[in-house]
Amino acid sequence: MSEFQLTKPVQAHGETLHVLEFREPTYDEVEQMGIPFNYTENGEMKLDTRACLKYIPVLAGIPRSSAGKMALKDIFMASMTIVGFFTGSEAAEISESGSTTPPTSGE
Repeated sequence: MSEFQLTKPVQAHGETLHVLEFREPTYDEVEQMGIPFNYTENGEMKLDTRACLKYIPVLAGIPRSSAGKMALKDIFMASMTIVGFFTGSEAAEISESGSTTPPTSGE
């Protein structure tokens, strides 16, 4: 699960939501909606907006009509949260020693 703070609340299921909780996509959902990014010829990551827009209501458990009322900034940031499930890009944990070596580097 990944929590996402909205800059503009949305109505869903008869409630005003200020935070969305995104769950990880399943294999079947990835098969249906695709990977939410691709790479350009230069090796730069390019967001697949169509895939991200499909994932938002599904992974947040809200109606599509509620997702359609999200602020544009929230849509973009929610898309980045979804991409994070595929890339593993989460906020790095800060160690007690203050080390700047990423925890996955093995050093």
